[in-house]
Amino acid sequence: MWLTSKQAVILAVVAVTIIGVTTASAQFRTQPPIVRFTGVFQPFDEKAAGNLDTLTMTYKEQKWLFRVEHVKAMGGRDTGTMLLRRIFPPQLSLSGPAQLLEPLGIPENMGKRWMLEGMLYLRHRRYYVAMVEPASAEPQ
Repeated sequence: MWLTSKQAVILAVVAVTIIGVTTASAQFRTQPPIVRFTGVFQPFDEKAAGNLDTLTMTYKEQKWLFRVEHVKAMGGRDTGTMLLRRIFPPQLSLSGPAQLLEPLGIPENMGKRWMLEGMLYLRHRRYYVAMVEPASAEPQ
């Protein structure tokens, strides 16, 4: 039985869609978790760097302490606390758009609460920040 040209086009579209969905599904499983951190940036202090719930974050030549108040892994298996424990040593290298990250190092912004969201590459301790915004005064 021969297919009409309309049936052949529909079959081709269905095949391409199935292949695309399968490929996207495989890529999704290998994507790093999207993580939201809420906390306070502070000037780097070697003594405080080892404190519980504190991450050392670096961006270009800048180094800060980030006192973590809340961690949320979006759609991941890890709870925020479990994820935070897996960052060892507790250091993250930040990457992302300069217009998002550079204001964090301004002295006037030290001590303010921030919410950052992005992809966390645990293996390399790299955090690709896609969103930065001031956090409300109340902890989450």
